Amino acid sequence: MFDQRLLFALGVVLVGGVVLGYSGFGTGLIFVALLSLIYSPREAVAMLMIMGSLGTSMLLAPAIRRTIWRETAPMTIVAILAIPIGSYVQLTMDQHVMQRIIGVAVFGLSIIMFLGVTYKGQRSQITNIAAGVVSGVVAGATGLGRLLVALYFISANQPVAVQRANIIIVGSAIAIFNLIILMVTGVVTIELAVRAGVLFFPFALTIWLGAKFFSVSAAEWFRRLVLSLIMIIAVITIFA
Repeated sequence: MFDQRLLFALGVVLVGGVVLGYSGFGTGLIFVALLSLIYSPREAVAMLMIMGSLGTSMLLAPAIRRTIWRETAPMTIVAILAIPIGSYVQLTMDQHVMQRIIGVAVFGLSIIMFLGVTYKGQRSQITNIAAGVVSGVVAGATGLGRLLVALYFISANQPVAVQRANIIIVGSAIAIFNLIILMVTGVVTIELAVRAGVLFFPFALTIWLGAKFFSVSAAEWFRRLVLSLIMIIAVITIFA
């Protein structure tokens, strides 16, 4: 368990934590792409779900008070129901092919975020449910469903605190249920859980450091730099 791969994973975690603390995004893209080169794509997704669930658990209490439940509840329910579809793809597909699929997904999402593309159409329960289905399938297959949730909610005409709360509630539910599936199917072993737990502590520390030493208001150049690097990482993942 404590081998050279863990040292490489620690480097990924330290970078991901600083990025998250500074700019508030990008960790999932970095984790899934790079960890899938170190471990199997299944293990990479499982480790992301464990650390993501631990990290967002600290944010749930205030988010519960601010979220708009008429939007998040149906989206969460259908996302949870759709996760097994993506999980089936992940668990049955050749892992080298899955690695390339993750690379393509990371590349596509990073381009969308780089261009600032968000959903600008009419919002209704139908769009909430549709967004939930897509996010659930993508979450089960690649672990990146939270990013789609974020892209959907940040374009809503709502206060930033409400947008953030909606993302935390739906994203956390997706991560927790995805983690349950990975545990039931045997992807999450005691060794993997311990490994993710060990990595979580430096991850949490670098999140704090990133938030402390960098100004969010000056993060636009950093945001574009990070997304450019993620695109390069995605291409490496596709062709590795």
